[in-house]
Amino acid sequence: MDQEKSSRVGLVVWLYTTKYVNKLKRYGLVHYVSKNMNYAIIYVNREEKEAITNTIAKQHFVRKVEDSYRCEIPKTFDGILDEVVALSKKDEEDSLVNSIVN
Repeated sequence: MDQEKSSRVGLVVWLYTTKYVNKLKRYGLVHYVSKNMNYAIIYVNREEKEAITNTIAKQHFVRKVEDSYRCEIPKTFDGILDEVVALSKKDEEDSLVNSIVN
């Protein structure tokens, strides 16, 4: 199951109008469509990403195609608490030094 998730990549497709959003279904899985901002999020196979991006960009209803970096964001929070504590201590030290100097 992890192999299926890692083999997909997201694309943000900016549209002139959402009228033709059904035509995007032939290229991949349409995950989300914003009618207010005229964009769609679609998921395609990682191996076919470049070819599909070029094909979609040539469509008359598409303004621009961008990569979605949501898949590359780490989904675990290991070590984040330690980093937050270290940053807060650094901020406290900086504010103490600034109060002494001023």
